[in-house]
Amino acid sequence: MARAAASSVNSGIGSELPSGPLTTAHHRPTIGDVIRGGKPMFEKLTTLYHSFFGAQQLLAPQYLLLWFLLAWGIFLWRRETGSFLSWLMPRAIWRHRSTTLDIQLFVIGRLMSFFGILSKFVAIPAVAAIVAAQLPGAALGNAPLSPLMLAFIFWLASEFAVYWVHRAYHTTRSIWPLHAVHHSASVLTPLTTYRQHPFGLIVSASMQSVIIGTLLGVLVGVFDDTASFAKIAGANAFIVLGNATIANFHHSHIWISFGPVLERIFISPAQHHIHHSTDPAHYNKNFGNMLAIWDWMFGTLYVTKAQENITFGLNDQADAPLMTHRLGSVLWDPIRRMFSIPARRP
Repeated sequence: MARAAASSVNSGIGSELPSGPLTTAHHRPTIGDVIRGGKPMFEKLTTLYHSFFGAQQLLAPQYLLLWFLLAWGIFLWRRETGSFLSWLMPRAIWRHRSTTLDIQLFVIGRLMSFFGILSKFVAIPAVAAIVAAQLPGAALGNAPLSPLMLAFIFWLASEFAVYWVHRAYHTTRSIWPLHAVHHSASVLTPLTTYRQHPFGLIVSASMQSVIIGTLLGVLVGVFDDTASFAKIAGANAFIVLGNATIANFHHSHIWISFGPVLERIFISPAQHHIHHSTDPAHYNKNFGNMLAIWDWMFGTLYVTKAQENITFGLNDQADAPLMTHRLGSVLWDPIRRMFSIPARRP
């Protein structure tokens, strides 16, 4: 357990946040619905598209377009030579076996979302409603905050939750094998965000439901007891801004540092490269998703200086099956390790 043994999207821990009110569940078609034809075909296809490329996904066309345009600007500013497309999408990376596995796990995860499997483990509205009900109304009086301020506070709380869930994956021996799947990537592309074990997606959704649901319940109870989840998080400008600008660079081969000041506030792509490094000096650093303040506050921040020569992946012998980038091994080995099932002899 390379990283958990040491004293570490987009974080690669996954989440499925609903966008409805606190008291309602967001309906997804079940496998039975699709087989029986319970919904019009167009509606099914629309839901399927949004599961893969909707506005909540980093691979949404608008985010990929902005990533492309920002990369073009960086290419020109740095006066890189050669073809822009070859610089942005090198064949050695996009034809790598690791990228093929990224695609396979992306499809599996998005189908889990489409069929409503993940939504069954997301209880943020329910947890928030229970917590808010325990508080005596809006504790700060009858002057509720603006939706923008509520969204900002919720964003801070969500980043706090993601930090601790991510840190738990790296420091808890029993669940590290699930997150090790994400860290087994030998090359980074925007698809690597979705390189997550299916069971890991469920564990992440459950943990984040408890933490984010509790924080959201306190937020509603303290600031605005009439607020809905949709009002606070449905169109969170801070999440959209992060997705539209820097998120897809976190998992890419392009080194982008923010400098020693800003890297204490925001996680740069270079800092996330450090997080994926095989160098023991980089283990358990930069757990944050977009914000670095929690790393700074809790002693896990690594600020970059000059560009470092980094190798991505895992070098612990226990993680060797994951480094084969074979779907079967990547799906089975974390479960085997979690439940202490003996490995097959060669």
